[in-house]
Formats: sequence, structure tokens, C-alpha cells
Amino acid sequence: MDLPPETTDGAGRTSIRPRGRRAHGYQLTDRDIQILRWIARHGVVTTELVGRRFFWRPERNTYGKWATYSRLEALTDMRLIIRTKSYGYPLPVLRVTRAGARIADAGIRPAPLVNSELHHSIALVWLTEYLLRENAGAQLVTERELRAQRYRERREGDRELAHGRAPDALLLLPSGQGRDGESETVAIELDLSRKDRREMENVIRQYDHEHVDRIWWFVRPVRVDRTRAVVRELRAQDRIEVQQWLA
Repeated sequence: MDLPPETTDGAGRTSIRPRGRRAHGYQLTDRDIQILRWIARHGVVTTELVGRRFFWRPERNTYGKWATYSRLEALTDMRLIIRTKSYGYPLPVLRVTRAGARIADAGIRPAPLVNSELHHSIALVWLTEYLLRENAGAQLVTERELRAQRYRERREGDRELAHGRAPDALLLLPSGQGRDGESETVAIELDLSRKDRREMENVIRQYDHEHVDRIWWFVRPVRVDRTRAVVRELRAQDRIEVQQWLA
């Protein structure tokens, strides 16, 4: 697909002129670019997640729905995001297009739509956004960023074929309690599926090959006690904290 024509003004703002019946141009704001970069990093999101992240109204304890919808509609008209209704998830989901990924400049390609993974993907965005709010000053490395980084490292010969585990996300906590007094690196695992004991043991052992300080393992309420028992039996409770996922 050809990219829509674009121009840049003297202030560095990018204008996109969509093809078709809408002849007037749109002007991208700094927040638009932040939205595109945020969607690209996560891969797949929902309208509500965008609203809560970028259009939150604390005085009303909700997000600005009109502002969210109108801005996302503009980005859709500019062919920078695409809205898809899938049988794999009850709500429409949003992804960046090739043009949107280029403008986002996050070093990540547009995410494919994998119906079987949508529930986990959206739940992971909810979880990581919650963890960022609860841990002031924390930084997030998304799963898509991790995989892109590991691909580049393998291509350049800086990383061997994986024996370890790619977590669902990395949270960098500015506690100074990490290795060499740096930020503490916390691997995030969101486990929504039922695993047998062998699979759970594999998850734990794979982290022996990962350079992380701690692992936060989120599981459904019915799985908490069983998962904690396996962690204790493998003597990994000093670095793996099993937590309850309620959503």
C-alpha cells in the first residue's frame, strides 16, 4: 500500500493529506505522535486504553470520550491506525499501520492481528499501565520491544539462541537495588492459561538464564496457591513473587 503524502512545516509538525473524498489536511500534534508510538510499542490496544492513557480527566475520574474518539478518528482517516473488529475479542482493537509505525519511529513493525492472543495482549496492556501508575518513576520495556531487541542481538551475533525466557514485559524500577546499584529489573509474567506442573517448572528454570532481579508472576486467583507451591518447591521464592490477576 502506498503511504499517504505528507509535508513538514517550519515548526517540525507533520501534516498528512488523506486520499479519497476528504480533501482537507490534518496536522499531527506531539500527542498524536506519542499515541502512535505507544500503540506501536504495545502492538494492540483498545479505545478505552488510549483514553485512559492520554485523555484522563481526574476531576471526573474518567477519560474524555469525545476527545479520544475524535482524535482516533482523525488518525484513522490519516491511515496511521486501523480499527479492527475480531471474533477473538469483544471490542474493536487498534493497531498502527505501516505509515503509523514509520511516524512513531519506535523501531517496531505494525503488529499482526492474532485472534488467539488478543485477550492476553489487551490484558497485558492493562496490567503494565497499572504497574507504571503504582510504581512512580518506573520505565517499561514491552514484549514487542524485547523481541525486536533480541532479534537484532541475534542477527549481530551478540546473543546466542535462547535458553532463557522472554518475559511479557520488563519493568525498570528506580530503586537502586538492582545489579551494581542500578535500576531494579523486574520481569513481568501474565499467565491466563492453565499450565501443568512441567510447564510451570520450565518457566521457573528458564529464568535462570535471564539477567533480571525479580519476577512478578501474575496468575488467575484459582492458580495462586498452586503456583506458589511450585515456586517454593524449586526454591525460587526469593526472586519470584506470585500475584493475583483479578481482571
